[in-house]
Amino acid sequence: MGVNIWINRSQVYLDIYHAGKRTREKLNGLIITGDKAVDKETMRLAKIALAKRSQQVFTEEWGIVDSIAGRQSLYAFIDKTYTQKKKDRCTAIRSVLSILKKYPGGTTIQLAQITETWFENFRKWLLEKIAISTAETYTRVIRTALNTAVRKNIIPKNPTKNVQRLKTPKSKRIWLNADELKAMAKTPLDFPQGDEVRRAFFFACNTGLRISDLKSLTWGDIEYSPLQLVKRQEKTDEQVCIPLNSTAWDMINDGMIHDYRSPIFKELSQVSHCHFLRLKQWANDAGVKKNIGWHTARHTFAVQSLLARVDIFTLSKLLGHTDVKTTQIYAQVTDQLKREAVEALPTVGFKV
Repeated sequence: MGVNIWINRSQVYLDIYHAGKRTREKLNGLIITGDKAVDKETMRLAKIALAKRSQQVFTEEWGIVDSIAGRQSLYAFIDKTYTQKKKDRCTAIRSVLSILKKYPGGTTIQLAQITETWFENFRKWLLEKIAISTAETYTRVIRTALNTAVRKNIIPKNPTKNVQRLKTPKSKRIWLNADELKAMAKTPLDFPQGDEVRRAFFFACNTGLRISDLKSLTWGDIEYSPLQLVKRQEKTDEQVCIPLNSTAWDMINDGMIHDYRSPIFKELSQVSHCHFLRLKQWANDAGVKKNIGWHTARHTFAVQSLLARVDIFTLSKLLGHTDVKTTQIYAQVTDQLKREAVEALPTVGFKV
């Protein structure tokens, strides 16, 4: 364990060795200029930063609460903890940062100042403005951030630990059966990116990809021996490996050689939210009376896979779920279908 000042190309850094790892933190604004008076002041400030960082490393090493880090705002901590890539990928994180700007004192409340009462008041304020399920999602981000602060010995305990989670209504999984898929396949989607949307939607029905993954899917994500899709998911950063059946392959195979960086669905990034709303109209035109969305394709893949006797653990891997309990929701759907099928068997009036 140790913290030292390190200078590289006139830039001043802190060289930190902690828990078997070496990192270097740039001290923005501190630069060696060659002017003795200026550089003397620069090194004085660098030594102050060194002392503070050494204290933080020591407190983390020995499990002591870091009172200095506890003074940073919740907003700054969330913004710093989640990398830009993670924030770009997760709408909830971006939304929480935006909402904290609107909540009185939301950007200035320090980690060490957060209490159970503050959290409950913030959640009450949220419920006046957004749906209960969305409020629970946003408060979950804050709970997670505070748990991280506890692990880093920034605060002694998570003040939200004893606050019960909001009871949110279970969302209904909407999926399409074989007849509905055939009907939609025969129905055109009449707008400039319509053909692209149709191909992407049915490709998702055969692979289980989310819309975010469809948009970022490139030819480099396709392996040919064996034919499969290997991709790191945008939402979870987990890698999935999905074999491509002939139906899925026919939807993207144009017989041409592509640059590995080239997107497979080039026009999908141009599809706006209002165009997504056309999915429901598309289903309605096909005679499918369901409120479908992009996630309907993922649900369809999951349910149809289970009906085809794919086991729950394999399906969990195909969907990229980090917890098989998430996948078991689909098993409940197929159990219900089996029950309905048995109950629909004809009665013969047999008597003992």
